[in-house]
Order: sequence, then structure tokens, then C-alpha cells
Amino acid sequence: MLRRSTPAATVPHGPQHRANESAGTTPHRSRAARRSTLIGLMALALAACAVWVQAGAAGSTGSGPLAAPGAGPTRAIAARVWVVQPGDTLWGIARQLQTTGDIRPLVDELSHEVHGRPLQVGQQLTLP
Repeated sequence: MLRRSTPAATVPHGPQHRANESAGTTPHRSRAARRSTLIGLMALALAACAVWVQAGAAGSTGSGPLAAPGAGPTRAIAARVWVVQPGDTLWGIARQLQTTGDIRPLVDELSHEVHGRPLQVGQQLTLP
């Protein structure tokens, strides 16, 4: 009676192996392709998160988990500040800022800035 010996290394059989053989790809190349796809997807997810964080940061400045307790929304830093000098009035400041046209709306804005109080020498007014 003859016994059949089994080879030490078995060759996988089945539809997946045959598909790889017919396409000329090896399992190693398939793993590399999957790894490249996974790295690409991770990079895409990272980029999407970065865009999401930036969009959220611009929309809610001053709030969030890292904001100081009690901190409310922040205000943009004024581009121009007027330091009150002796003899300055709201009407005089408005006329220097707006040399033509009706200055009453500007005087109203400046008055709102000082909360209707008299000007003090050295006081800083945020200009609209």
C-alpha cells in the first residue's frame, strides 16, 4: 500500500488565490495597496478635522473647552484709538474724523462709547 505524502508547504487554492494569479498580483502587493489606501484615508480624515477645527474656531472665538471660566465672546481689537487731549469734545473729534457730511451719527457713536459721560483727559476712545 502506497501512502501519499503531503507537501511541506501547501499552496492555497480557491477563488481568491486564482483571482490573484490571473491578475498577476501577489498577496504582498495587495497588502501594500490596502496600506496605501488606509494611509490616504487617514490623511484625508486628518485634513477634514483640521478644516472643521478652523471653521469652529473662527465662529466661536472666546468660547469652548479651553476658554477661561466666565470668558464671554471676544471683541476685535480696534484699529484706531483716540486719546483725549485737553479741550477735546465729541463734536470736535467727530469733525476731525469726518471732514465732510453730517457728523451727528458719528457723535452719537462716540457718545455711546463713553456712555454719555464727559470726556476725561487721557481717556482712550475706540473709534468706529
